[in-house]
Amino acid sequence: MDTETAKSVVYSYRWVMFAVLTAAYFFVYFHRMSVNAVGGDMIADIGSGSKEFLSSIYFWTYAFMQIPSGILADRYGPRKATTVFLALATLGSMITCFADSFLLLSVGKVLIAAGMAVVYIPLMKIISVWYGKEDFPQLNGIVIAVGNVGALAAAGPLYSLSEAIGWRNVFLVLALITMLLTVLCYALIRDHPSKIGAMGIEDIRKAETGVSDDDRTDGSAPVLAGLSTVLRSGRIFWTMAIGYFLIYGTIMVFQGTTSIQYFRSDVYSFAMAAWFVTMIAVGKIASTLLIGRLTTMGVIHSKKSVMMFGTFLYAIVWGIIWLFAGDIDNPWFWMIICTLFGLFGGFMTLSFSQVKEWFPISISGTAMSMMNVCLFLGSAVMTALAGVVLHTVYSLENYTTLWGIMFAMAALAFVLVCVSRERKEGDAMLMPEETDG
Repeated sequence: MDTETAKSVVYSYRWVMFAVLTAAYFFVYFHRMSVNAVGGDMIADIGSGSKEFLSSIYFWTYAFMQIPSGILADRYGPRKATTVFLALATLGSMITCFADSFLLLSVGKVLIAAGMAVVYIPLMKIISVWYGKEDFPQLNGIVIAVGNVGALAAAGPLYSLSEAIGWRNVFLVLALITMLLTVLCYALIRDHPSKIGAMGIEDIRKAETGVSDDDRTDGSAPVLAGLSTVLRSGRIFWTMAIGYFLIYGTIMVFQGTTSIQYFRSDVYSFAMAAWFVTMIAVGKIASTLLIGRLTTMGVIHSKKSVMMFGTFLYAIVWGIIWLFAGDIDNPWFWMIICTLFGLFGGFMTLSFSQVKEWFPISISGTAMSMMNVCLFLGSAVMTALAGVVLHTVYSLENYTTLWGIMFAMAALAFVLVCVSRERKEGDAMLMPEETDG
């Protein structure tokens, strides 16, 4: 296959795969946020358990699966990984649909979380292999934005749908959709352009420009060497990982678990409470799309500076939620605050790009999966903490205590971003044998 033909085939086919996996990622967020909208009905129907614990099950399982997700994507390829684990999510959705006890509900949630956990990292691997490095921030922004459309759909729209057809039928529909995505992944996903008889992206560029790239898309590295390189990279990895642990954990406490009940019945009585959460997703969609686009265009020169700006304002928003809890009985005020919450919370998505730039494609899946481990450990820890603080007594006093803790966590995340290390021109990439970052 000549260069022009290969370029045409690769540049066209990669969008097919991107569309399929991004559609799957929509449902990753949808499942992640669904407990906030329908968890109360699920617990009431079953007659045991708690919404907060059900939410934390998802995050603990998702976090546990992140290292295996990266290893599977790097070692066995995105096609096998997504096909097998989306099939697992299909089974989990079916079990949830027919569950008659909290135990079965929990088993279904574990299987859904395990299956959905192996979507984002394989998708990032496809982007790393099939697209140029300069495309990563924008494409990652699109992926996160689509995910947040899923979060948006899992707020007001899901609540309305559940009211119309019941939560069990919702999960039946989700099982059928996930089954379709499983089939599409098996039929359409290819791990490398060579699998469709085309040359890799770096070979196309070399043929066009004469410039070679040592970071090959078909490269490989030992699993333990890749893990060691990432874990021993110091401020390069750990400031971003712990910072996002704190940011995402606080987001999930508010957006994914407590906010609808807080605004609708526990403290306020806003009929439009579910739509507050929708506006959080709208804010995150706006920020991730804008930041990704501006980064790809070269307008944003320092990812670290942009994240500092965003996390500082995100902490300020948490301060407002904490200090004015129960005091302002104006739904439009809180609608604006929720939108700003999502807008500034979305700035930390740049952490993936900042970390990825330090590591070669051969261990990119491992690096991203380690970031995701911390991300969802944050969600699991923070939602479990929320359950302890509220302790089934959903009073203004307990919510105020929880919001104060979340503000402190957001402020600490800002400090970590400030001391993080961004790769500058001339800084060498950290290869698996170079572990002294």
